Amino acid sequence: MRALIIACMVLVASTQVHAQRYFASLMWSVATPAGAFRSFVNETSASGFGLDVQWWVADHISVGVLGGYNMWSDVFRDRTHEFQSGAYDAAINGTQVHTVNSFTIMAGSRYVFGRSRDVRPFVGVAAGAVTSNQVLDVGFVEFNEVNWHLGVAPSVGLLIPVSFQTMVDLSARMSYGFPSGTALYDASTHAIAFWSINAGITFGN
Repeated sequence: MRALIIACMVLVASTQVHAQRYFASLMWSVATPAGAFRSFVNETSASGFGLDVQWWVADHISVGVLGGYNMWSDVFRDRTHEFQSGAYDAAINGTQVHTVNSFTIMAGSRYVFGRSRDVRPFVGVAAGAVTSNQVLDVGFVEFNEVNWHLGVAPSVGLLIPVSFQTMVDLSARMSYGFPSGTALYDASTHAIAFWSINAGITFGN
């Protein structure tokens, strides 16, 4: 995963040298868990934000880096959690609070249709690292598991001009982190996947 982060830094440096035109989007993110990840949390959460910095390398193509944070928290009543305690199997029953904190850092690219002052649809794809910090609280007992995942994130969206150097950035993204590490609750939560609707303001040239 260190190699992925270094690759993102190298990409930023190289694109900044070769392309002076850029845009940066600061976004609010509303995310819904998808697939097997819903076995641990299943509520849509508005607790997310992101930053996407892109440099133009051609009239319709940009490359850059994106980072983001999303958090989910659900309450499950009268649940039993089985776990290993030393050499023994154990279980605890009660009201459970499931929380996931997820950070994303990826290198990405967009193909943007239209001309500079038009409403411009775009398609994008990104790849890099996604973290999943799963926390399960039962009364005064807490279980915690942190995993790093290799992730991909295709997206579609619109850039809507507001002024000469300001746009509204609207997008829908599917983020998927491939199975990795140890699942806290059951094997189906080794992967992390979620849909997000992102809205923000873009500055650039």
